[in-house]
Amino acid sequence: MKRLAVLGSTGSIGRQALEIAAGSGGRLVVSALCARGGGSLLEQQAERFGTAIVIDAAPDRPSRFRGMEALEEAVASSDLVLNAISGGAGLEASVICARAGKPLALANKESLVIGGQLLQGHLGAGLVIPVDSEHSTIWRCLAGERKKPAGIILTASGGAVRDMSPGQAAAAGPETVLRHPTWSMGPRITVDSATLVNKAFEVIEAHWLFPGIPVSAVLHPQSIVHSLVRLADGSMKGLLGSPDMRLPIQHALLGGDSEPVFVSTDSPTDWPPLAFSAIPGDLYPAFGLVCGAGEAGMTSPAAANAADEVAVSAFLEGRIRLGGIAEVIGAVLERFEPFPADSFEAVMEADRSARALAESALEAMR
Repeated sequence: MKRLAVLGSTGSIGRQALEIAAGSGGRLVVSALCARGGGSLLEQQAERFGTAIVIDAAPDRPSRFRGMEALEEAVASSDLVLNAISGGAGLEASVICARAGKPLALANKESLVIGGQLLQGHLGAGLVIPVDSEHSTIWRCLAGERKKPAGIILTASGGAVRDMSPGQAAAAGPETVLRHPTWSMGPRITVDSATLVNKAFEVIEAHWLFPGIPVSAVLHPQSIVHSLVRLADGSMKGLLGSPDMRLPIQHALLGGDSEPVFVSTDSPTDWPPLAFSAIPGDLYPAFGLVCGAGEAGMTSPAAANAADEVAVSAFLEGRIRLGGIAEVIGAVLERFEPFPADSFEAVMEADRSARALAESALEAMR
């Protein structure tokens, strides 16, 4: 039996994790729940699982819920923490897990993108378990391999603009971009899939999770191949299947040797023809910008993430079109002076500074 803390319990990943817990036959007991403005859904989850620690991260939370000050207690009460908090806010939870030495099933990519240096010890101890389908695939493909692989290849769906010209994509609005052709996700990650900022973040994540292995990415619109590992002899190893996040979630929560709760039943005859292509820089300019921030290191990824959050919010509000997101990120990275990301406070300072630069860039675009 594992006591499981689910952070971000009302989001898509959190809800699916709770369904796996419910079907685990007592192997997963939900010891803590955390959400932002979860309201009645959070209360229903707490009642269903008999959870003792229930945290609402919203400033105006209902009095029956506790606030983020209870996060350390929630982590301490668990054997495993699933961090599915959205955005940069998830870093604090990951740092608390690292300080407590708790295994961390990580679905919050910003924790590594902006704070990978703060989690190095936890990563080195093998206590960070990836939940993203791409990194879960790599994790599983590397199991049992004794020789260092030659490379990692992430796959990207291309989002809603993948069949557009660069000009059409740059002019696209929320009504177009939010119709993702493969996945059903939250607004920000759907937009990030259309700009490939999300994939650039995953490249940065992969460098932290699998240090010393070259990382690249390709377009794969069908989302059947959930990334590839190029082995030492040059052959490829991958994990294939119709897109379903329940598979990587249960692998992170239960491990590969445990009896699965959910079993995929798709067949290769169900799949469309599989295709792969290089990522066109003119269609996805933000991808190169964010990957460049990852290569620059220090607090540059934190600046890129903050700029993206501000730009995506402006896009969803109708203040800019899709092409404006890359413009904002580029403007911020051009003006931002990176410094060491050696503390939580330093990362937050970079976040604040980059947000101000992003707002200034938006004003200049009006």
